[in-house]
Amino acid sequence: MCATIKSIDNQHFLHILQDPSEEKKAVGTARILDLSLIGSKISVGERFDARLFDVDNSYLVFPDRAAIPAERLLETKPIDNNSQFILLDGSWKKAYKLLMNNPFLQLLPKVAINVNKKSAYRIRKSPREDGLSTVEAGYYLLSQLENNSEKFSPLIKSFTAMIDYQIAKMPAGIYHKHYLAQKSLDQEKE
Repeated sequence: MCATIKSIDNQHFLHILQDPSEEKKAVGTARILDLSLIGSKISVGERFDARLFDVDNSYLVFPDRAAIPAERLLETKPIDNNSQFILLDGSWKKAYKLLMNNPFLQLLPKVAINVNKKSAYRIRKSPREDGLSTVEAGYYLLSQLENNSEKFSPLIKSFTAMIDYQIAKMPAGIYHKHYLAQKSLDQEKE
């Protein structure tokens, strides 16, 4: 995995708030962001001190009806070199719990990312059709803010390499049984 990580000088700082259950997961993707991006930080916990954040210059990446699309954010908000974008890392249930446990996050302006395809996270499932891994969310956010998907493509390459590595390490038939076969059953139900 380490050979796939490329250093990227991102213009917009990402602060990843990680649920403790994600910290040691081999298939966690926040670490790819943190290792790749010059401007990033992971904080692990369930509750965070609002005083450690510049709440007047922070944005929460979270789907919400009032969320501003990332590609339009620069037109509508004063983004500068000190602005930070907060990603919640965990299952949807855990991300929502992080949001509820930290009232200051609820007050931040929400940013939505425009995603034109389903998550490529073949070894984890999301209860949401539009669910993304943390690295995918970071990729789309930064690509849209900087209008440069090519610059951030190493994130997706590392993500794909991690997935391929995990699938290769699974015992024979496990990936097919638990992921491909289940996906087929889910599609038949639709």
